Amino acid sequence: AMMMSIVAISIDAMLPALGLLHKDFVLSHPNQVQLVIMLIFAGMAIGQLIAGPMSDAKGRKPILYAGLALYLVGSVMCYQASNFDHLLIGRFIQGLGVAGPYVTAISVVRDKFSGSNMAQVMSLVMMIFILVPAIAPSLGEEIIHRFGFHTLFAMTTVYTGVSIVLALRLPPGTVPRSEGGAGEGHPVMVGDHRTA
Repeated sequence: AMMMSIVAISIDAMLPALGLLHKDFVLSHPNQVQLVIMLIFAGMAIGQLIAGPMSDAKGRKPILYAGLALYLVGSVMCYQASNFDHLLIGRFIQGLGVAGPYVTAISVVRDKFSGSNMAQVMSLVMMIFILVPAIAPSLGEEIIHRFGFHTLFAMTTVYTGVSIVLALRLPPGTVPRSEGGAGEGHPVMVGDHRTA
């Protein structure tokens, strides 16, 4: 649930800052601030196409760690962004990275549980995933009001660091090769012209 909630925090906590971005970066058109949201979605869409098959090929944990590390890099880039273009690049990298924990969180639940147990766990995960967007804008607004919008990216950096520590405590990979999971995703992704 914490892994999946990174998506909601990245998007919803940023919403109160959109008006400030236009003034802070002296943008020529007010609608340019929408790119901050659009590019994280674009990165996430592309990232899921890669993270899904690769998590089947290489296992869940390597893709989870890679995604969290990439998201961390994107967060630091956004925090240090001195102009709007650098901020957008950081947001796109955040999107690419957040696809890893988002995809693997769902996959781990499906690997470890089945039937009614899976339904119970997914219900809990989705409850938290839905709850976070309700809280994130208020949290984001409070942080922006007190410390400025750059601090939002410091928050996501810390949140990601905690997520990495928790991810290190996860049990070993959950997709045995004998069941056709690990090892098959990558050839399918590369060999299927429809994926390309």
